[in-house]
Amino acid sequence: MAQLCGLRRGRALLALLGSLLLSGVLAADRERSIHDFCLASKVVGRCRASMPRWWYNVTDGSCQLFVYGGCDGNSNNYMSKEECLKKCAAVTGKTLLGRLAYRILPNTDVCVSAPRRQDSDDHSSDMFNYEEYCAAKAVTGPCRASFPRWYFDVERNSCNNFIYGGCRGNKNSYRSEEACMLRCFRESAPLLSSVVVLAGLFVMVLILFLGASMVYLIRVARRNQERALRTVWSSGDDKEQLVKNTYVL
Repeated sequence: MAQLCGLRRGRALLALLGSLLLSGVLAADRERSIHDFCLASKVVGRCRASMPRWWYNVTDGSCQLFVYGGCDGNSNNYMSKEECLKKCAAVTGKTLLGRLAYRILPNTDVCVSAPRRQDSDDHSSDMFNYEEYCAAKAVTGPCRASFPRWYFDVERNSCNNFIYGGCRGNKNSYRSEEACMLRCFRESAPLLSSVVVLAGLFVMVLILFLGASMVYLIRVARRNQERALRTVWSSGDDKEQLVKNTYVL
């Protein structure tokens, strides 16, 4: 019985030592990966957006500002100077350049930590809002990239192309004309029908108003004409009036 208890205690101790060793290895790997991230050189990327970011310059031991193009970056790319210093302030060594930096740091595309892109064609998770997705004006945005996009023009009931700068766009932005038409063209029919109905009602009211105005003007003209005829004196009336005046005298 004592041997069985001792065996169980030994197994428990081995399991505890194994878990401690594994956690230590994972922590070391995590520290090594963070260390490697901070050694990488800055990567602007091939896209032409203009996003202010911070990278850790291990040679100077400081976080420096640079302009990120929007894609194909690495993990030495931070939204703020404080975040950069928090991750890399104690790291020392030599900067990894060129392909070596990419081998240690495969492209993680730092954009994943940025706000969700607004020009995506995948709108399935969003509650559809016609005003946002189809009636909004095309927005190029302040960035300087050059992405061909399509937007829906409610006045022409068609999709037109425009150039998207890469940031701060809106939801009326599609990668293809087909996606734009599929999303918005079928939704425009109720709007157009309501506009046609309102226009027809307006025309009918206008016609009724003009007709009533014409009838009123005709009646007024006839009344004025009748009054004018009543005040006209004939030659017989003049003679009768003169005879009456002589008789009175």
